[in-house]
Amino acid sequence: MTKEYKKVIIAIIVLVLIIGAGIFIYYLKNRPTEEMKAFLSLPEEAILTEEQQMKYNAARTALEENINNPQALIALAQVRYDVQDLDGAIKVYLKALEIQPTDTLILNNLADIYTQKEEYEKAAEFYLRIIEHTPKWVNAYRNLATIYRYHLKDRYPEMEQLLLDGIKIIKELEGGAPVDFYSMLAVFYDETGNIEKAIENYEIVVELTPENQSAKMRLEELKLK
Repeated sequence: MTKEYKKVIIAIIVLVLIIGAGIFIYYLKNRPTEEMKAFLSLPEEAILTEEQQMKYNAARTALEENINNPQALIALAQVRYDVQDLDGAIKVYLKALEIQPTDTLILNNLADIYTQKEEYEKAAEFYLRIIEHTPKWVNAYRNLATIYRYHLKDRYPEMEQLLLDGIKIIKELEGGAPVDFYSMLAVFYDETGNIEKAIENYEIVVELTPENQSAKMRLEELKLK
């Protein structure tokens, strides 16, 4: 074997090793992490519609390029929610929340899921975070007031200040607060025995919605006491 031939063989071997090492490094770099596998694994019984499958595939492709893509994480969480994988949706939403900690959509969806799971303390926590960062999001006040009234009754007294703050903030932003805020306040005062303030808020409700017969009737009943 000539020296030149040996050199060619060695060069080929070196080239093969370099290519093989490159392929191996690429594989290590791009193989799914355990976290990625956990995000992407759907329940065995899950059946996706064509639209859901397309959404899942697009999210998966985006996350394989960047696991910290918040929009892809949200899309994936929505697919998991659609197939009733609530715990899986929570896991993915929490990852998205690490990246965008004040995102109202993520916070609201987490609050909604925890409400469905009857984990009301956690739901309340996320509604409070929405109110802190997006005080104009009126549904957060409504939903939190409902949780306080029916599920976290030891926190029911907090509902008063919650609604008063909501009315103040929304009036400052929009010039007027939703009538159901006054209605919820009227009911709160009615149920806690503060007749004077209940009448005051029922009067606002009747003024804003004169067709509200139940509010009119309760207002007249309270005035007779």
